[in-house]
Amino acid sequence: MKRIDISGLGGLMILLAAFSIAMPNSLYLLLGYAVLLIIMVFTWRLYLPNVFTFLMVFHWVQVVSYIFFVNSSWHGDMNFLTKSSASALLYSLTGLIVMSFVFSEVAYKNIQVSIEVFEEALDKIDPRKVLYLYLILYFLSGVLSRSAFAFGGLTQVFINIALLKWAGFVLLGYLSFKYKEYRIFFAVAFILDFVGGFFSFFSSFKDVFFYTAVIVMTFISKIDFKVSLRSVVVVTSLFYMAVVWTVIKGDYRSFLNEGSGQQVVNVSQERAFDKLSGLVSSVNKESINEGVRSFFYRLQYVYHFAKSIDMVPANIPYQHGAVWRETVEFVVVPRMLNPNKGSLDNSLKASKFTGIQFSGASRGVSFSLGYFADCYVDFGVPGMFIALAIIAFIFAKIYRFFLLKATGNIVVNYAIVIAFFVQFSFFEMDGTFMFGRLFTSFIVFLVLKYTLFSKMEKFISY
Repeated sequence: MKRIDISGLGGLMILLAAFSIAMPNSLYLLLGYAVLLIIMVFTWRLYLPNVFTFLMVFHWVQVVSYIFFVNSSWHGDMNFLTKSSASALLYSLTGLIVMSFVFSEVAYKNIQVSIEVFEEALDKIDPRKVLYLYLILYFLSGVLSRSAFAFGGLTQVFINIALLKWAGFVLLGYLSFKYKEYRIFFAVAFILDFVGGFFSFFSSFKDVFFYTAVIVMTFISKIDFKVSLRSVVVVTSLFYMAVVWTVIKGDYRSFLNEGSGQQVVNVSQERAFDKLSGLVSSVNKESINEGVRSFFYRLQYVYHFAKSIDMVPANIPYQHGAVWRETVEFVVVPRMLNPNKGSLDNSLKASKFTGIQFSGASRGVSFSLGYFADCYVDFGVPGMFIALAIIAFIFAKIYRFFLLKATGNIVVNYAIVIAFFVQFSFFEMDGTFMFGRLFTSFIVFLVLKYTLFSKMEKFISY
């Protein structure tokens, strides 16, 4: 499968390198830029759903943001509150390379999709029916998302079915590249998801940017100066938006749950948007400066990894697979067979292996150790890289299964694969949460493959 041409990144990388040399910890930044290029070479393919590129690049952003956090909050002192910053950073970057290599060798093996094959599959799809499908899935997703937590054991099932909205969104995005008259519908869908995402305790407004990025990446064959410049403009705008959100989201979420401390929305949309507008207008230069530091801290999760390296094995021995064994048992064994398995509280594990006492589920919050750190505390180095390679292998096999077999139309399969995998974009995902989502999503999508996906394809086909 054809790799994209990234030779045009040379100029941008030179500028970044020149800018970084004057900063503290410049060598780590330069290493990070090199790893970014490696990720792109390994994972980005022309006319394929490049979800693994997006996953690894977003992981990379979270890892490298740790350097900016250290520089902005600790005056560049990597060892201010931990002696393992460098190790955590290097292990994280190495883990990204390992996973990217596995994706390259397993996910894309013997898969050939040319522009002719892609457009032939796209020509079989009726754009009007895709628009109808998206509207149906959009409203179905809203109903399922709002009612999911009211049905106990079916919560994860409802959440995963709700993901199909993004399959409709992706198809609409693909068609908007071919039919200019449908770009207005895609823009409306984008705005609907962006604005509607603010009426959510979990900041889901960012999801629409993730899926749009993966759609666009399908069609990029070469990264030249124009693409680089546009990317810089988009990233800068999103960075400012993210900082503003960091400044206001504490007050906004407290307003949404009316001070209950629960992860719920108890106010009307009109009141929510009025409050949001007022908070945004109150942002000033001082709050922005503080927001930048807070944003880098919240974005990165390497600090938790570094603290776990401080603790293990100096104070706590390697777990030799116990952490992941408990994860698999928690996810796979039903509650009726293990009534004492309790509920998931990520903060307990994070507190144990970092030595930091985090608030937990009883306070309506959750802090994660991150699945990279889960692999480390279980197996150390180099064992953690083997564990990450296994995780990447499982991801790659699931990717191939749905890409090749979900339906008879490869473009519909792209949309299904993207809807499935974007939820795994976060470096900080707790291992139990990540594996639970992976297990449940696969089971739900497997059932949908044999019940719904073919009907969806038939509905939107000429």
